[in-house]
Amino acid sequence: MASDESKPAKKDKMNKRKKVKKDKWGQPLPAESEEREAEEQVEAVAAEEEETAVGFSAGGGEESYEANKVVASGMPYSTTEEEIREMFEECGPIHQLQLSRFPDSGNFRGLAFITFESESAVISALSLDGAKMGDRFVRVEKCRLDQKRKRKVEFLADPEKAEGCLSAYIGNLSWKVTEEDIRDCFNTSKISSIRFAFDKFTGKSRGFCHVDFEDDESLEKAIQKNQTEFHGRPMKIAYAVSNRS
Repeated sequence: MASDESKPAKKDKMNKRKKVKKDKWGQPLPAESEEREAEEQVEAVAAEEEETAVGFSAGGGEESYEANKVVASGMPYSTTEEEIREMFEECGPIHQLQLSRFPDSGNFRGLAFITFESESAVISALSLDGAKMGDRFVRVEKCRLDQKRKRKVEFLADPEKAEGCLSAYIGNLSWKVTEEDIRDCFNTSKISSIRFAFDKFTGKSRGFCHVDFEDDESLEKAIQKNQTEFHGRPMKIAYAVSNRS
């Protein structure tokens, strides 16, 4: 009798084990521990939310697309840059390939931006939407550009100095750079304050800061150090842009 009563419990346990977890396209995920699968789902949601914030999945007209650029998502986290190139180089010459990574671990998070040298290559790449990579199905679409992302792209052209500006943006910094390091680097300038940007989830530096100077001469001395190597990286230094409209 005892063995018969235990059968339903064993059957329920087997059913739970047989339950197949699926990705957002309804395709089965690779066999992994349930803990890791749950963790990846949370990471995937975070990745989608961040990319939506910069606008590639926002609505808009044809003019809101970035030229010759597509975004590929849903790839396995184990995918290498070589595998991505191999997949998309058949569409046409690749001008630039950007892999999106988790800020805390630096691991690939299944999202890549591919810029081609021609529009015909983009059209060919879009035909790969739904292609299988490993145990997942890749989503390929044109990369949209909304106003938030447009402002970020425009910033790459070095903003002009605003009237009364006494602040500088210092970027491409090592995550290990401290306030003391910044003060030592700009020791010929008079600094009033330093504001580092930190990741709200990990608490780690995001690799840039804003420095407020006491006078215009100090600011100009700092600007002259643009592209100077600092802790193994060339610093990006530009006039700070006011958030006020």
